[in-house]
Amino acid sequence: MYVDLSYSANGGANEGGGTNGGGALTTAATTTTVATTTVTEPPFPCNNCPKIYDTTCQGFGIPNWYQWCPTAAEAGIEYTLGLITTLFPFIPLGSCGTVITCPLTTALRIKLFDREIPAPVFYAWCEESGSNAGTWYTGTSLLPFELVSLACRPILDG
Repeated sequence: MYVDLSYSANGGANEGGGTNGGGALTTAATTTTVATTTVTEPPFPCNNCPKIYDTTCQGFGIPNWYQWCPTAAEAGIEYTLGLITTLFPFIPLGSCGTVITCPLTTALRIKLFDREIPAPVFYAWCEESGSNAGTWYTGTSLLPFELVSLACRPILDG
């Protein structure tokens, strides 16, 4: 907030637009409003599968320009229930799924066990029922790769 403190020493009208009686101090306050944009995630439709996008991602430029990753909302991550099998018929029916399109200047990386690697695919699924319920995969149902997490990371890293 900016505060304009105008004072007229001559006892007349000051430059703030009021009459100051005998050199009294008058004030005028100006408030500036800054517009902000908040990005929110769409509703999560899955029941037995956790979200797979890396929850440690804090947003563009945080903690620095080399190690940042966009939040799930900034990356536009959306989850579907059952829809992914219509796009990719080799995924088990009724699976929770996501198709990832990373923002410009980032690329998808997946975490398998304890190592993060460039993603050869752009989708992931999680079975809602059965022996593999709650576990995320990529690849195909014939050759699945179990995922720990996935994230959009800067193409140029430090």
